[in-house]
Amino acid sequence: MNRQPFVKLENGDSEKNGDNIRYFHHTLNSPIVIQEYLKAIDPIVALVMVFNFTSSVSIVSVNKYVTQLGFRFMCTLTCIHFIVTFLGLVLCSYMGFFKPKKLDIFAASRLALGNMGFVVLTNLSLRYNSVGCYQVLKHLTTPVIVFIEAVFYKIYLERKFYVPLTLVCVGVTVATLTDLELNFLGIFFGLTGVIVTSLYQVWCGTLQKSLEANPLQLQYYIAPLAAIFLAPLLPILEDYRPSSPFSIFQFEFTVKNVAMILLSSLIAFCVNVSIFMVIGKTSAITYNVLGHSKTCSIFLIGFLFFKQQFSWLNFSGIIITLWGVFWYTKLKLESSSSSGKS
Repeated sequence: MNRQPFVKLENGDSEKNGDNIRYFHHTLNSPIVIQEYLKAIDPIVALVMVFNFTSSVSIVSVNKYVTQLGFRFMCTLTCIHFIVTFLGLVLCSYMGFFKPKKLDIFAASRLALGNMGFVVLTNLSLRYNSVGCYQVLKHLTTPVIVFIEAVFYKIYLERKFYVPLTLVCVGVTVATLTDLELNFLGIFFGLTGVIVTSLYQVWCGTLQKSLEANPLQLQYYIAPLAAIFLAPLLPILEDYRPSSPFSIFQFEFTVKNVAMILLSSLIAFCVNVSIFMVIGKTSAITYNVLGHSKTCSIFLIGFLFFKQQFSWLNFSGIIITLWGVFWYTKLKLESSSSSGKS
């Protein structure tokens, strides 16, 4: 039995109406569809997404190991990440990988404040919320981005993406849900962090276009500004009292410990640059879908290597998430293929 490629539907209006469920199993198993997928994939976009996925998953594992060494000062570590990212970009510029471009300092500062803000608020949300509540709040970023893009930028998500995005958000919430304890301060920091993170991710894409800057040129400005904005807050957010037994000054900066912090910083350089690459090449929504798949991978790594608890509820959530991710990817490839042929 011959099967039609996914770009030729039986009913020309069905795709517009978001009726994709009927074609989902069919398209996943059709050899013609697989050929169409491979044609639609931009190798540069695929490479950038793999680069971001690998570096993001790696940095979580390395940071967990750093905390096990006793360095639990995550905001300080983030500030070090920004500094190392800037130094790495200076080196890349010197080696000729890109040419720095003069940008609007106010626009760059807005993005740097968003970068710094989501780091601080994410840490505060994790501090004042239970892990389960923190995860649920974090996953609100995707629908908030959809809302911001529609209201402020007139960028509307096609209806056919609603169901797979819902599956992704619900699945990753179930996968990471452990407990759900609510308190006012935690909810405040969590929701504020969602708004700031959503704005930051949207700006990552819009400012690249408006400033006509590539990811390296933009991050060349953002990294040092974010470090400057974050540095004065470190004594407030973390223990910098010399007399405290839990102070950062009590940490043993051995060769091994410093090496792990530097390794974390080098991976952070890859993460910081690849975020702009992914959003610039795709969209903030696609970056979020990629992020949810990373969350599931990180959860599995925690189970395999850090002996975190794992239940069938978590496993079912991962399956739902991956189903949503694959479905969303399928629809994005459909759109790419259709636009390429039109």
